[in-house]
Amino acid sequence: MRLNITDPVGMWDVVLSCVSDAEVQDREGNSGRGFTNLKRILGHPASFAFVIDELAHTVPPEHAIVGCDEGAWALAGALALKLAVPAVLIRRMPKTYFVSYGDDPSLGDGRVVGERLPAGTRVHLIDDLIYSGRTLRSALDALELVGLTATSASAILWTRRAEDAVRELAERGLRSVTCLLNQTQEPG
Repeated sequence: MRLNITDPVGMWDVVLSCVSDAEVQDREGNSGRGFTNLKRILGHPASFAFVIDELAHTVPPEHAIVGCDEGAWALAGALALKLAVPAVLIRRMPKTYFVSYGDDPSLGDGRVVGERLPAGTRVHLIDDLIYSGRTLRSALDALELVGLTATSASAILWTRRAEDAVRELAERGLRSVTCLLNQTQEPG
């Protein structure tokens, strides 16, 4: 798998404005400080537009967008609008009521949301940050249920911990991941 880092001028300012010093728990229950909450970008229209413009450059031509989980849905929607391509959204947990992917409630497992794309449609995964790769792998599992595969993904931030996921993501078929920033290159 090829990791591409674009490092746009001014992006570190946007990302660092989203770092909180509050003590929080990660997905495994470990406590720590310095949590990066990239959803805060939504509250700053100029920063959000900047991020969307930069992410748009990372999406291969003629690919639909897939928001990997609820945290990436705003990014996926804005990118789909900007690029004039369809979007599919993935839930972390399956929904059990009013479930339908496109017009067929028998498709998917309640995790895939949006208008149905024909099987084989080229799709590109979008997430806010890549931490352990679990969100990308989970999205790939959900897409497989509806006949879609992704070979590329983008995110705002590649974290230090993401290095551990490279082999697994490659084994799942991802050939390239493009991130705007790499946490290991965070300025002083």
